[in-house]
Amino acid sequence: MNLSAMLAVVIVLPYLVLLWLDSYTHHGEAYSVPDVCGMQLEEAKELLRKNNLDLEIVDYKYKKGAAENEVVEQSPVANAKVKEGRKIMLTMSSSSKPMAVVPSVVDNSSLREAEARLKAAGFVIADVVTIKGEKDWVYAVKYNGRELSNGESIPREASLVIVVGSGEEKIVEEVVIDEGYFE
Repeated sequence: MNLSAMLAVVIVLPYLVLLWLDSYTHHGEAYSVPDVCGMQLEEAKELLRKNNLDLEIVDYKYKKGAAENEVVEQSPVANAKVKEGRKIMLTMSSSSKPMAVVPSVVDNSSLREAEARLKAAGFVIADVVTIKGEKDWVYAVKYNGRELSNGESIPREASLVIVVGSGEEKIVEEVVIDEGYFE
């Protein structure tokens, strides 16, 4: 009698637990995630609700050419199999361009180094203008005709003009030091 009770506990009970677990987790049931990229938020909400899925906006990101509040990324990706009620994580487009800090290149680097650092920061070099001064030394960086200071934030992918020396002698005023000042 004890042996048959132990056998029932060891075999029947786990079988019943597994059956309950399958029904509780909806084992074998899956919904295909629709592709909502490129849709406006309201369209995406409605489509996901029709497919018994929820959504959560996790980020806003600037995408060139995308309308404001357009879905630009989703996770899980389209056609992935998920359970009912699963949250689909959406990244929406933002209308404001991301800002970037102008690297310290003025009076600090050569033309070649400045171009590399500005491009690496996400800017576009529109033109290089020369003035009298040390050859290829960066004297200024301009955006929309305005001189920028090191560390200033402007929109990423902005077109910049670099002002460099042409190699011609720059007129420097002579500074006279009064020797009696230090005594």
